[in-house]
Amino acid sequence: MKDPFGYQGKTVVVTGAAGSGMGGTTVAKLLEFGADVYALDMKEVTLPVKKYIRIDLGKKGDIEDAARQLPARIDCLFNCAGLPGVPFSPFDVAVVNFLAARHLTELLLPRMESGGAIAIIASHAGILWQRRLDLIKGLLQIADWEKACDWLKAHADVNDGYRFSKKCLVVYAKWRAPELAKKNIRINCLCPGVTTTPMYGEYWEKRLTENEEHWRDQQGPSGRNATPEEMAWPLLFLNSDLASYISGVDLYVDYGRDGEREVGLKERHSTDT
Repeated sequence: MKDPFGYQGKTVVVTGAAGSGMGGTTVAKLLEFGADVYALDMKEVTLPVKKYIRIDLGKKGDIEDAARQLPARIDCLFNCAGLPGVPFSPFDVAVVNFLAARHLTELLLPRMESGGAIAIIASHAGILWQRRLDLIKGLLQIADWEKACDWLKAHADVNDGYRFSKKCLVVYAKWRAPELAKKNIRINCLCPGVTTTPMYGEYWEKRLTENEEHWRDQQGPSGRNATPEEMAWPLLFLNSDLASYISGVDLYVDYGRDGEREVGLKERHSTDT
């Protein structure tokens, strides 16, 4: 397939690279476009990537060991890995979703040259991050892994896991964008709406049985879930040459779900806060 994005020959790193979810679908397309893909995941990646590295993103040592196995130069980083919430604890979710993504990003940034790009999968659950901005900024200012973990434990009353971690990712991208711009490195977040992935399927079905009306409403005006491919394309765009003037953006891909709430066509639910 002809590559309109400019990935041919580029060295890219993808977390959450296994399976048929957003990360795995992104890997498949990157390979089609001729990228050299280094795939990180707990589960084995079966696609013909340049290298597969097993990693537990809940462990600082695993992240640092994986970083040591990656090339000296990296063009793009796709932070796709994450936990959905239940059955995991809020602390574990925040560690994997936010702290791990930040730690890996900061480890790899010195290997990125001008034109480098970072894309992070957040969520439409990251909306209204402004309401938690001062709190999140306090966490962002703690660079040390262990101390950041201590902060999360001490703020268990505000860390609900999934939503808080996704808000942290959005703020982190905006927070780092101005400094990275000096090096011509971009960083953005993709904020997907409800997407049918292997990870989310069981969670989605469980929630439907609890409150179908509410969870159907989460689909927005389209009345359906997105597919992983419908998220992979905008993710690929954000890290591509086509998006060379886009940085610090939280791109909501939810078929207008948040938009209809912003203009008052729908009321926000308590889960949006």
